[in-house]
Amino acid sequence: MDPNDFKSGMRRLAAGVSLITCECNGVRHGLIATAVTSLSAEPPSLLICVNASASIHEHLSEAESFCVNVLSREQQDVATRFATPKDRETRFEIGDWSELETGAPALRGAQVSFDCRPAQKSVFGTHTIFIGEVVAVTDWGSASDPLLYHDGRFESLTKTESV
Repeated sequence: MDPNDFKSGMRRLAAGVSLITCECNGVRHGLIATAVTSLSAEPPSLLICVNASASIHEHLSEAESFCVNVLSREQQDVATRFATPKDRETRFEIGDWSELETGAPALRGAQVSFDCRPAQKSVFGTHTIFIGEVVAVTDWGSASDPLLYHDGRFESLTKTESV
């Protein structure tokens, strides 16, 4: 199969936008991700897939915890900042940040933040599959449309306009 056909097809797969964050050696790191899913209710766990070439990959592999922040459409500015490599040094200057039980950075106002401890990881192709056991959930009370990613741009469920 032609890899370009695969990439073109994957652009059609709409997905929720999450911000994965961790702290490693006193430095915060973050990545916008769409490869996030619930895995199990017993034990509560999430699965995230991260490209080995991503700037957060090594730090996430070493971190004692990470947070999955599910973004709302009002947080497109945060998503854009974290998705732009040239803005790496200023990523955490936007948004209101809090520290969770595990010490992982959480974005206040996200739809929900899952505080996770790494439970398992597995390499497949260009990505590492991280399984996080959820130790706490913070519902920030944000009643908003989720931020979606589709066909190379941020979208909303309320199709009044692209965000």
